[in-house]
Amino acid sequence: MTRRSLMRRALLALAAGPALIGCASRRGPSPPVPTVFEPAPKTGPLSVAEIENLVAFGELVVEGETVPLGQRWFLIEYIDDRTKHSAQYLSLYRAAASTLDRLAGRRFTSLEVGERLELIARHGLAGRRVLPGDDLGPLSTEMRTLRARVVPDLIRGYYGSAAGWAVVGYQTFPGRCGDLTRYTRPEG
Repeated sequence: MTRRSLMRRALLALAAGPALIGCASRRGPSPPVPTVFEPAPKTGPLSVAEIENLVAFGELVVEGETVPLGQRWFLIEYIDDRTKHSAQYLSLYRAAASTLDRLAGRRFTSLEVGERLELIARHGLAGRRVLPGDDLGPLSTEMRTLRARVVPDLIRGYYGSAAGWAVVGYQTFPGRCGDLTRYTRPEG
């Protein structure tokens, strides 16, 4: 007996099992189960202002300063991709962008770089672990989400890009051709 024939018999037994064993209800056919299709959760792009807030925040979290436009594009693409494919990330990033504005008391991007860094440090938005009992003030849920979910996600997105790989010394991002002489000569 082969493995394939065993699997066929097992599937047949599962499909016909209740009828063969006599477990089928004697009350007649059961009423059909209503099928309710919930609308798919909404995904899509963030507004320009929301993306600007997240990128301005993300670049300061990962580099501690503003980054050149070429490196900012990696964050923009990462955020855009997340929100277009996941309703959860769309709402998460929307909440983060509005939380940054509320903490700043105006548009987060309207703050000077030094003011943004001070706001991030004052509220411990990067580099500080969030413990369950921490009092995070009036925006505790939003702050906890920002610290525990958004910051790690932006860091992951940046360091998973070519810009992040360059920070740690890799000259060639995976999937792109590098210097072939490096691979064809003995290391020395």
